[in-house]
Amino acid sequence: MKRRAPSRKRSAKQRLQTLASQRIEVLWKEARREAISRPELARMHVGSAKRIAQKARVKLPRQMVRQICRGCGGVLVPGENARVRLRSNRARHVAITCLGCGHITRFYSDRQ
Repeated sequence: MKRRAPSRKRSAKQRLQTLASQRIEVLWKEARREAISRPELARMHVGSAKRIAQKARVKLPRQMVRQICRGCGGVLVPGENARVRLRSNRARHVAITCLGCGHITRFYSDRQ
C-alpha cells in the first residue's frame, strides 16, 4: 500500500499552533509586567491568551496556569496580590490566596 505524503493542513495547523504559542508568551510577559500597576490590563491580556489557546487548541503552560487566579482571572504575584503558604493539614500542599477576590488554590505535593 502506498503511503500518503503529509498534507498541507497538518503543516498549516502546526504553524498556527506555533504562532499562537508565541503570541501567548508575549501576552503573558505583558500581563506579568502590568500585574501590579494596572491589574485590569493584565486581566485583559490573560483573557486574550486564553482565547488564543482555545482557538488554536494549544494548552497553556503549567507555570502560567498556576499563576492565574481562577476566581477573578488576575495574575498572581506572591507578596503583592497573593499570599503563598505551605500547609500540611490533611495532605501537604501549597495554598495560594488571591488578595483581590479571596479565591484559594491548592497544589498538592506527593512527597510526605
